[in-house]
Amino acid sequence: MRKLAVLALLLLFCFPLAAENFIIDSYSVRIDVDESRAMNIKEDLSLEYTSPSHGFYRDIQYRFPGGETADYSLIWTSSEVAEEDNGTYKSIRFGDPDKLLFGGPYEYGIEYDFSLGADDYPDYDEIYYNIVSPGAWDTDIEKLSFSVTLPYPVDQNRIWLTAGPYGSEAELPFTLSDDGCTISGRYSSIPSGYGITLRVEMDEGYFNEAVHHINLKTVGFFLSIAVSLLMVSAVFVIWVLKGRDEKLIYPVRFTPPDGLNPMDSGFVYKGTLDNSAVSAMLIYWADKGVITITDNGGDDFEFTKLRELDDTASDAEIRLFSAFFASGDNVDTKDLRKTGFATKLSGVRKTMDEHFSEERSLSSPESMKLRKLVMSLMIIPIVIHSITSTLFFPGFATIFILIPSMMAYMMLRSASLQIERRMRSDGFRFSIIAGPAVFLLFIWFFIASALVSFGSGEREGFVDSALFIISLFVSMLLAASIDRRSQYADKVLSAVLGYREFMEKVEKDRIEKLSKEDPEFFYHVLSYAMALGVEDEWVKAFSGIYVEPARWYYGRDVADIYVLSSFSRRWGHAYSSTIAPRSSGGGARTSRGSSGFSGGGFSGGGGRSW
Repeated sequence: MRKLAVLALLLLFCFPLAAENFIIDSYSVRIDVDESRAMNIKEDLSLEYTSPSHGFYRDIQYRFPGGETADYSLIWTSSEVAEEDNGTYKSIRFGDPDKLLFGGPYEYGIEYDFSLGADDYPDYDEIYYNIVSPGAWDTDIEKLSFSVTLPYPVDQNRIWLTAGPYGSEAELPFTLSDDGCTISGRYSSIPSGYGITLRVEMDEGYFNEAVHHINLKTVGFFLSIAVSLLMVSAVFVIWVLKGRDEKLIYPVRFTPPDGLNPMDSGFVYKGTLDNSAVSAMLIYWADKGVITITDNGGDDFEFTKLRELDDTASDAEIRLFSAFFASGDNVDTKDLRKTGFATKLSGVRKTMDEHFSEERSLSSPESMKLRKLVMSLMIIPIVIHSITSTLFFPGFATIFILIPSMMAYMMLRSASLQIERRMRSDGFRFSIIAGPAVFLLFIWFFIASALVSFGSGEREGFVDSALFIISLFVSMLLAASIDRRSQYADKVLSAVLGYREFMEKVEKDRIEKLSKEDPEFFYHVLSYAMALGVEDEWVKAFSGIYVEPARWYYGRDVADIYVLSSFSRRWGHAYSSTIAPRSSGGGARTSRGSSGFSGGGFSGGGGRSW
């Protein structure tokens, strides 16, 4: 019982804390509506202060969640006031900061014009207005009276007056004047938080002078869509005109590109260093008598170093060779894992990037500058979108769109370059974009939820944010693809493609002739075929032609060239499963006939002490 008594006392003391510092003794609202659906509103209030206060604020809402914005202008007040604006409400402050008021009653008067313009319904007109907005006055109203005078008579059966908390459909009695133009009512003891809403339906054309106001929701939505589409279009045009490579014409050649080993050739062709290039170098070294390969079946291989590389080897080749034999002259796949071969590969990639830089750069400096500029300038449409998509909200809501949008931008700036590079070498695979796609899905949900929370409407918020995220993703991928070849790249790529053309489409009689001249011709070319992705075509070209077993390959089926052709795939599997098992493979509207509900109308607003 003692606990219940204490709880009751706590609850008793909590109620005054939630209430205002005044009680409304009387509240009178007189509204005159003209043919343009504009309203002249006069209010008289009598307040009694229950605790010392400077005065009170009369908050008049002029911007609404659906994007509608009313024209508002203050005409008269009974005493000197100060006006404030938070983007949704106009707040009229009554009182003096140097004086405190207590008891009463104190009388206040205000007059203002308020217009929403024409409604959006094609087959009828309406007035839907909160005489008192539910939840807007956190105090009781002892007496309330209102009158609404319309320009022409209305049908009493098409008038609804509802009262109660938000959503209530409980109806109040009202009076319609003899001329059918004035609706009025008088009530007492309106509880704190209750609202009173008037809805009147008329025939279409009743407000014959009403004009549509600009709906900021619609403007913001379509501006956001326009920004998204313009962003994609602009980046696409730049990519077409300045970012993509021109068609390269190349002759077929029968010898490897000058000065390029298989790893170099694969890098020039794909723009990246992948597992096929590494496996190709193993065959390349073996064919040159540098190493031997022992095939123990499955993913188990042994590599034995016979001698060091020639002086002609590039820095990247030397670094790869050293990474292979870091633990000694004889290693297997398990040894490569122990010595951290996968980690050392990143150093090889860095050396490859350094090799193909400056005068040997594969990308033109102009295209690299353009790509960087385009990616940087994409911040501008992101900021514009954040503003336009929240144009119909209070200004601070923009930050809730801008922050996740900038997060998506920063993440995609680096991810798009990696995605573009991997797609170029591996082709489209869902796994390449899975990570960024999941992140963008989270960002989309965050932005859409923010838009809906701030009142943009569920459909518009989700459509707008989804289109923006998609357009940002596409724009970033296009920007990352701005990578026009340099003159040096045209030269070496022409040689690589010409050699690849030979391996892919070589004629059988030429193969027979070259094999007779050099019995090991198949193995000399195999490493390049692996690096350039045409090893299967190269093996098929030797169908029916005898090829001597490789002198450097030991183990099962050493005489079967198809075993060697599958070496690249088996090495890739060994790398991902044994050497680096955790790596990534290398590389509110009403409807006609509705009675409405409390709080469903516009304006009304409320008040608070200060």
